Amino acid sequence: MRQTYTMPATAQEKEEFIPFFHELIDAAFAVIGEKFLTGIHVDDKYNGTPVTEADKGAELAMRRLIEKRFPAHGIFGEEFGVKEADEAVCGGVRYRWILDPVDGTRSFITNSFLFGTLIALERDDGQGFRPIISSISHAAAGVRTIGTLEQTTMRVATASRSFERVLKVRPCASLSQATLLTTSHWTTSEQKGDSRMQKLIDRAKLYRTMGDCFGYFAVASAGADIMIDPDLCYWDLAALLPVVEGAGGVVTSMTGGNPLAELSAVCTAGGALHEEVLRLLA
Repeated sequence: MRQTYTMPATAQEKEEFIPFFHELIDAAFAVIGEKFLTGIHVDDKYNGTPVTEADKGAELAMRRLIEKRFPAHGIFGEEFGVKEADEAVCGGVRYRWILDPVDGTRSFITNSFLFGTLIALERDDGQGFRPIISSISHAAAGVRTIGTLEQTTMRVATASRSFERVLKVRPCASLSQATLLTTSHWTTSEQKGDSRMQKLIDRAKLYRTMGDCFGYFAVASAGADIMIDPDLCYWDLAALLPVVEGAGGVVTSMTGGNPLAELSAVCTAGGALHEEVLRLLA
């Protein structure tokens, strides 16, 4: 049986929150689109990672919408921290929005089109927060996804075309036939991988360092077979789960456990391929 970490969303939750997801994506895209490819100033955060006014402005735009529409909901954003949820207003159930306005800021500041915006909505029924709906969306490409445990859809809107379709991972039985993605090579300072990663690279059919959230979108949309991140933050992870799992994929930690608890990710279509990857990483 496929292991999933997404909590099923009710019909009422889908009806109420999915249209609001599109409002949040629109707000983030509006800020990011104005600042991409403009030679924007880059600052370093306390941990040495880059941040720009696009990161900050997009998160602020989304936070304002959430606080206006759902003032009792919690917010956990990469740039502006935590606002606690008020469970009394929501009938004992807590909701929390997880926001990563520009996932892949290094891509953004190097004029790469592979950065994205991550949004997740979590519900806590008394057993802790788990994601129920999420989005991986790419402003530069005009691509947005909405994922629930049951289904993931992609909407593409560019000057030349507009369409929507359901996403499904592609079957891949072995590493020798797989396309493997990572955010950067395991020997770089920004990664925490080791020589076990090289075993995967050597056996994969194709290897590319086109990662961050794009790698998970690529697996969910049948463009790749494996995406691996040895070290993530919570705001990186929460939105990955409904999108990938809704497309039929699997996301575990590097040890095969709960990625939300261990803050690492191995993403595949599941089955024998996932087992092979975990075995080589063990």
